[in-house]
Amino acid sequence: MNYASAYILNKLVLALEKTRSTLDLALSSREYALANNSEERNLQLLYGLSALKSIAYTNYYDTLSFGKSLIKSVTSTSNLTFPTGNQESFSVYDMLGPIDEMSDGYVFGAIYLANDEYGSSLYISLARPADDYNGDPLIISKDIDEKTAEDILLNSTEIVFPEYNPDYHFVVYKFLADVQYYDQTISNSRVFFKLYDLRQPRGYFGFNDQTLNQFITPVVIRNYEQILEIYNNQNSLVKSIISNWVGNSGWDPDFRTFWSVSEEGLPSALETYIQNELGIII
Repeated sequence: MNYASAYILNKLVLALEKTRSTLDLALSSREYALANNSEERNLQLLYGLSALKSIAYTNYYDTLSFGKSLIKSVTSTSNLTFPTGNQESFSVYDMLGPIDEMSDGYVFGAIYLANDEYGSSLYISLARPADDYNGDPLIISKDIDEKTAEDILLNSTEIVFPEYNPDYHFVVYKFLADVQYYDQTISNSRVFFKLYDLRQPRGYFGFNDQTLNQFITPVVIRNYEQILEIYNNQNSLVKSIISNWVGNSGWDPDFRTFWSVSEEGLPSALETYIQNELGIII
């Protein structure tokens, strides 16, 4: 037994996580089609919050704009519209904040929708290394291409986006900032933002066209059921493989003790999976 086997199984868990996230996308599509939520959540996006190309002169210096949305929150007895105006906009400084002067690099970010006792808001969270949650924003040089940077933004477990209030917010967009030059000023900075739409509108309006509802809704329901079956089958297989690996008699003196004292330590995704699925805490 060695770290290589743990590394391979960790990759397997990460691949399974991609299927699990797809499952939630399919569930939100079903909830939207049926105009009915399968469960109540602290905060739900019901409709809107689209990225816009603003033509308002008041937003001349802004880089990104988002339109009206309807949200549901446990902090309110009625559904809420956000923003209060026609749109919410951000300048390059709003997006990147007080990052020091830089050039020729990538910055990763997430846009959260939040609602709590203080009201509704969109806020920007720049990526940090997973092992330095409160550190400075992560900047990566352009030694890598955009496709690799995109994969890091969307799939890497080695970066995190610090949260404002975990109970009353969720990510609606992520963005990749391709920074040619940035010095905290609008006039000098040259930054190109690529936006990734991660909104998951939940059940409220449904399909308002009868023909669309008749033919599309059954397909959306079947799609969710098929993805759920795929995920359950994959999870059963992964659980069986990892269970056999954990139960192997080759650990000295046993699995838990081996990894408790190991200098390498179990990869984080694998350790979490073993704890949640097998009930073994290292």
